[in-house]
Amino acid sequence: MRSIARRALLGALGCLLIPTAGAGEVLRVIVPYAAGGITDIGARVICEQLGQVLGQPVVVENRPGGGTRIGTSAVFAAKPDGNTVLLTNIAYSILPLVDPSVKYDAPTAAAPVGIASVYPVAVVVNAALPVKTLQDFIEYARKNPGKLTYGSAGPGSGAHLGGELFKALTGTYLVHIPYRSTSSALTEVAAGRVDLTFDATAIELAKTGKVRILAVSGTERDPRMPDVPTVAEAGLKGMETASWLGIFAPLGTPSPVIERLNQALNVAVQNEGLKARFRELGMVPRSGPPSLLIDQVRHDTHLYRRVIHEAKLKFE
Repeated sequence: MRSIARRALLGALGCLLIPTAGAGEVLRVIVPYAAGGITDIGARVICEQLGQVLGQPVVVENRPGGGTRIGTSAVFAAKPDGNTVLLTNIAYSILPLVDPSVKYDAPTAAAPVGIASVYPVAVVVNAALPVKTLQDFIEYARKNPGKLTYGSAGPGSGAHLGGELFKALTGTYLVHIPYRSTSSALTEVAAGRVDLTFDATAIELAKTGKVRILAVSGTERDPRMPDVPTVAEAGLKGMETASWLGIFAPLGTPSPVIERLNQALNVAVQNEGLKARFRELGMVPRSGPPSLLIDQVRHDTHLYRRVIHEAKLKFE
């Protein structure tokens, strides 16, 4: 009876959220990544439920390129009528810090709709390394300064900045090896050509025994790997970072439209089917007012600006 009542309540909320004007118009959700990655997959899970709650078609449109710049700029330039939004991740906060050609200020450049999920990033090493735990790796790296490497998706990527934060917190010296994608960096770790990377999709490769996951970032364990500690539980404080999925609208989008979309998103992430799919992806649902998303962006901006400054990183 409770489940029936719950479905009835969600259905009622969905009906209340259907706009009185523009109903049936397509909501374009621009994802600044190619199809198939974790952000794209998460976006499609969210948008399926969002469409049901809103009672209107919701279409995911991939606009990859420029380190998320192309898709993000398309939303900035879109008409602020609530029919075009951006679904992105932590790259939204990082991009203006690492790309001199990007002129937007992340906390103020777009209208926040809401945060949908957070997900930890795994600390991944080649399985042949003589380490079993995160502390083992830190001690091994301290004894071998400059001899170990970490891979990323390129200068200014999340894994690059995560690596520099890791080095600063642990007093280790690891050599950065940039690649064109996170998957390429992970493949190189599995092959033994790179020692370490930070990746959210390493669980299947870990099952093959080619890589070992030492810990996960964030404040919660990955539900798919309950025996893997968080970095804090493994003894490393200050790296409780996690990526996220959130939705932004163009500046100037009317407040009632933002409120309608935020309410719909909050209902969508409570769907049991969505929660189950999120668990498979290692994601944790989040909900709340738009201000929570901006708080996250401000946190990211402050943290990674400090990392860039302290590591004396330069981006051309």
